[in-house]
Amino acid sequence: MTAGLDGTVLFVALAGSQAHGTAREGSDVDLRGVFVAPLARRLSLFRTIEQHECALDGAVGAAIHTRLQAHPSASVALSVKTESVLLDVGKFLSLCASANPNALEVLFADVRDWMYETPAWERIHRDRHRFLSQKVRQTYLGYALAQLKRIGTHRSWLLRPPKAKPTREEFGLPGGATLSADDRDRIERGVAEKLRSWGLDTVAMPKSLRLELEEKLRAFWQDFLEAGPLELDGRLRAVATASLHLPPEVAAALEAERKYRSAMKHWDSYRTWAASRNPARAELERRHGYDTKHAMHLVRLMRTGLEVLETGDLRVRRPDSEELASIRDGSLSYDQLLVLSTELQARMEAAAARSPLPADVDPSFVDALLMEIAPGFR
Repeated sequence: MTAGLDGTVLFVALAGSQAHGTAREGSDVDLRGVFVAPLARRLSLFRTIEQHECALDGAVGAAIHTRLQAHPSASVALSVKTESVLLDVGKFLSLCASANPNALEVLFADVRDWMYETPAWERIHRDRHRFLSQKVRQTYLGYALAQLKRIGTHRSWLLRPPKAKPTREEFGLPGGATLSADDRDRIERGVAEKLRSWGLDTVAMPKSLRLELEEKLRAFWQDFLEAGPLELDGRLRAVATASLHLPPEVAAALEAERKYRSAMKHWDSYRTWAASRNPARAELERRHGYDTKHAMHLVRLMRTGLEVLETGDLRVRRPDSEELASIRDGSLSYDQLLVLSTELQARMEAAAARSPLPADVDPSFVDALLMEIAPGFR
């Protein structure tokens, strides 16, 4: 057991730029791994634990430090910053089965980037390919589209920064509430029920699926409904609200409130972004007109997902690391990035249609593997 960690470490590996092969001077050291929580914590209804963020010391920490010192790129970054995040084995296997990109990158970490391993981990690693499924299209594409959306938002703030905090008066709203609390609650319940009946409950929907759905519906809304850009949640809620056939004045008040809340959310996000920007990241954005580090991750995610669908294997340490690093340094214009992302998305869709991977991971396999691993740790 490691100090500060309630459990037994199974595995630790490099993550992030050190694992992708894109690290440069100033890059920190990210460690990701897997542990087994004690039996009492695993069975508890109130003291469950799924993730640990702590320093790794003791015998495990010493072993990791020895390997870090011998690693070609990580050794020179030890003086910058080292962060460790470990997942409980049950949570980890669940995320892998769901094709979570971060979890799969730990599972498929290049052996050169292993910093600590155990026989239990080697047992899990032996069956790593059984965790690959066509869900990769949804998750990797969803994560990539999230990067693209973030790039577009930040670019709009760079080119057209909001000048003032929105006011209720701008949206034709009085100073106080336009509807009673009871009326709002009643309408909210009606909207939620309508969305559930359509199978479009975005609160329960995985983020990757929500982003993919938003991307697919955007053209429909703009071409057929003549609707301007709007978050998926907002558009779906607007349609659901309209289906309730509320009195015109109530519907108008709700729409004005929705627009005001959306503008306030945008303003708060902008203020947070402006106040917390990393200086080096801000300089990249200023020089190239968009966040090139997000662009690098976008391309990496799409290419990795494409390779998994085509080859049935996942390479964390990227063979195109030099090109990815050049994208981070601004080799693509914003327009070129949009063209490339569109091309990669089309290739991912085509690869998914002919991929030999199963539609999903066999849940009985995952359960059996967990039952084989976890009982050995009390």
